Amino acid sequence: MPNQQDRDQFAPPRPKGRARAWSLALAAHGLLIAALVWTVRPPKEAEEAMVEAEVWSSSAPAAAAALTPPPPPPEPTPEPTPEPPPPPSPPPEPVVAPPPPPAPAPHAKAHDDDHEADVALAKKKKQEQEKKEKAEQEAREQREKEREKERKEKAEKAHQEKLDKEKAEKQEKARQEKLEKQKAEKAEKERQDKLEKAEHDKKEKAEKAAKEKADKAAKERQEKLEKEKAEKAEKEKAEKAAKEKAAKEAKEKAAKDAKDKAAKDAKDAKAADDRRKAELARLQGLAGGSGSGSSGGGSGGSDHSGSGGSRSGGAGSSASGGPSAGYGARVAARVKPNIVYPDAISGNPRAEVRVRTAPDGTITGATISKSSGNPAWDEAVVRALHKTDKLPRDIDGKVPSDLVIGFRPQD
Repeated sequence: MPNQQDRDQFAPPRPKGRARAWSLALAAHGLLIAALVWTVRPPKEAEEAMVEAEVWSSSAPAAAAALTPPPPPPEPTPEPTPEPPPPPSPPPEPVVAPPPPPAPAPHAKAHDDDHEADVALAKKKKQEQEKKEKAEQEAREQREKEREKERKEKAEKAHQEKLDKEKAEKQEKARQEKLEKQKAEKAEKERQDKLEKAEHDKKEKAEKAAKEKADKAAKERQEKLEKEKAEKAEKEKAEKAAKEKAAKEAKEKAAKDAKDKAAKDAKDAKAADDRRKAELARLQGLAGGSGSGSSGGGSGGSDHSGSGGSRSGGAGSSASGGPSAGYGARVAARVKPNIVYPDAISGNPRAEVRVRTAPDGTITGATISKSSGNPAWDEAVVRALHKTDKLPRDIDGKVPSDLVIGFRPQD
């Protein structure tokens, strides 16, 4: 603790008059006491600690005068509007420091210390009051928020219940509509089934009547057909008898004609054989009697230049020495339709084929005895002979067993 002399050296100059300061201090204390009495809840602490403070500014009395308790706070609103801060106090006027006064008496110093302690206590109480009011304000705001939250939750719950109720009503309505629709569909289906059954019965009745009518008509038609069939059978029987009679007569006539033709053919064959023998005898006579007329020796016929010329020889020739004059042409006429040769041939080459046959005329072999100079034409002729398979009989009823036949493409 500094001594009195040090304090006096560094202390600010004191104001000249203190009456105004004292009056302001008394007014502040009165208002502070009134505020404390008006407060509903008493302070939590029964005793307040005493604080000792020293004021080093000449504006302390003015600050003490400004420490008036605020009016009681208004009731909280849902959205309180903050009050504007109070305007700042004007700076104190500069005071010209007078010459240092004489040292005060000990009684005045003690009085100043008490005053400063009262000011500090009032300031502390004011701060605590403000803190308390702020806490109460926050509590009121918190309660208001909770009430607002509860109100919103109740409103949301009521809204949700309303939505659930509307949804349930809609579902019930939809269910009722579905039941009504199903009922209507069932009634419509029963009506349609009834109509279809009536239509089906009507159709069956009509089909039955039509079937009976058709059966009756079919029966009548069948009876008519059977009658016509019987009549036709009688007619066919009569026609058959007539045909059989005519066929018998025709057969008898054909047999007679065949017999007559066979006799005529035999007569013609005998005449032809006689002519061939005479011709052979003439040829042999012209040849100077050379050659043998027997069947064991080889004989040669004339070599015709055209297609169908033939020569026979060997053991298979007839006693007369060979086939008839027209036999080669007959063989060529039988074989030529079987020749297949699509290529064009220049000229008219002749291919001579040696043919060997069985007694019934079946061809047992065919080989080229003299080529035409065109191998394709030679092969076509041989294939045609094999395809022909069987040669016709000569006028004497026999088939030469070995003969040579010539073929030209243009003949």
